[in-house]
Amino acid sequence: MHTETLKKDWITSIPKEDIVRKIYICYPTKAFLGKEEIGFQIFDEISRFFNIPYSSIQVVGSAKTGESYYKFTEFSQGSSDLDIAIISPELYLKYMELSFKVTKGYSDQTKFKINKHRQSDIHQFKKCISQGIFRPDLMPSCTEKTEWWKFFNKLSNRYHDLFKNINAGIYATQYFFEFKQIEALTKYMERIGGSSL
Repeated sequence: MHTETLKKDWITSIPKEDIVRKIYICYPTKAFLGKEEIGFQIFDEISRFFNIPYSSIQVVGSAKTGESYYKFTEFSQGSSDLDIAIISPELYLKYMELSFKVTKGYSDQTKFKINKHRQSDIHQFKKCISQGIFRPDLMPSCTEKTEWWKFFNKLSNRYHDLFKNINAGIYATQYFFEFKQIEALTKYMERIGGSSL
């Protein structure tokens, strides 16, 4: 349903934001079909951990659509990830302020990891936040980062028979969420030879 709609709607005059809303917000999550109670339990735990509305939580990636538009692979129970998008201005701001404080206004770059290119993660971190995305893997070292990973590691272990890992990122607003998904879908459609008006 997801991919068929994408391919059909992409070449029409339907706004790309509407396509994203159909696929990622309205349509059911493939990985939870027949497992709706498990989907509720996972969302409920995330909602309670972050103290956010249940409605702020969305699923992206192959668990949502049934296939990865990035890797061109189908969702596989037990070996694919469950990627969570939290759309919450309040939570985004909370972690932004935290990152600012623990790095003393980003002047203390030792709090950021050094990546495989021997560069500080601060550059990628700033790029993401400029696009309204907070990625926990890029955030500076602090107690809250440790707690974040502890929570998601426990969640992943609890549902390891369904998902390889359960991960999450925060979007500042629905606009930024839609923008990111449009960007990814555009690349996918270009790779399969699709076009748009």
